[in-house]
Amino acid sequence: MTAIDRRDLSQLSAILATATTKIAKPVKARPAPANDNKPVKANLAWPALERLAHRGDMARAFALRHWRNLANPGSGYEAIAEAEDIEEAGLEIRPTEAGTLRAIGWNVTGQDRWKHTGKLVPTYERDREVEPVSTRNRLGGTDTRFGDLQFRDGRLISWGTTAKGRDLKPVERASGVKGGQTVGRSAAAVWSYLRLAGAVSPLAAKHLHRPFSSQLAVRDCYEPLPAETPSAKDPQGRFGVEEARAVLKALGVDGSVPFERLPVPAAREADALLAAGKFVGGVKKPKPLGEISASAGPEPAVMKLVETRSHLSYLRHHLGDHARVLDLAIANTSAKDIGVAMGLSESYAEKRGPALIDAAIDALLAIDETARTTDEMKMAA
Repeated sequence: MTAIDRRDLSQLSAILATATTKIAKPVKARPAPANDNKPVKANLAWPALERLAHRGDMARAFALRHWRNLANPGSGYEAIAEAEDIEEAGLEIRPTEAGTLRAIGWNVTGQDRWKHTGKLVPTYERDREVEPVSTRNRLGGTDTRFGDLQFRDGRLISWGTTAKGRDLKPVERASGVKGGQTVGRSAAAVWSYLRLAGAVSPLAAKHLHRPFSSQLAVRDCYEPLPAETPSAKDPQGRFGVEEARAVLKALGVDGSVPFERLPVPAAREADALLAAGKFVGGVKKPKPLGEISASAGPEPAVMKLVETRSHLSYLRHHLGDHARVLDLAIANTSAKDIGVAMGLSESYAEKRGPALIDAAIDALLAIDETARTTDEMKMAA
């Protein structure tokens, strides 16, 4: 093989071709699946709800989520009370938020409502500038004073002083029962009811006579059971109602005979209240609905489930085909598939599907008030 003259530019193309030519690597074939499975196109988890949320239609999104909770109880997220609210309800903590900020130079100016939670919170304004001052105590630790707050080795030991100069120490204890204790009926209240004039006996009461005719216009609605003599079928027999009433009247039990004229001698003792007795008679002022619900405790889960199913059946009956659309809309079904399921062609279902969902949600909002948001309920009222 003859050497190529490096200075001969006529052979430049051959030199470049020799230097740049590489052997192509064989392309490896992708492993084929053992069966004929094909990759599934990724779908949205909840297309109907995400479409409503994307366009900002929160009223329909709330109603659709409400239908999902009715159709599938327990599938939705149930918000629980925040840990801060639970602690405040069961604990008495001092200093409070306002007391802590007041100790470092911030005063309460009013109240404002948070936009993201709607909770009413106090607003503060700086009154004075406060800088922390740290010193070494005799035990080798660090005492830090930040306004009226005094810390020892990072632990709050005082947050102010009283009018007499005593230190206010932090407190964290179980809070007592709020409100007054329920006071039972006094003896005077019991006696005032017992001494009321009672009504006459039902056996001695008489209706107002207004005779228009000698003939009965309406027959008796209740026919007293007559007496029956003993027989082989009923050896005991039966004492009639009229006979029993006659015996009671003869004994004076119905109240028609004064106590002094009773056929059986009886002695009248002085009236007295039973010690530690429970008085249940009289007219009692009814409690508000909130107190009744609180005293009765939470509603059983079974009762809530039964009421939910009954309400769902009522809605399905009045919604008709809209209920079927809502059932499809709370799954991962696309608007096109919902339109096809409702009998539309594939080309038209993709355009008409969103309108079917909106119409079904509007029908739900018109029937069920609980599917509306708080703002909508206020506007309707």
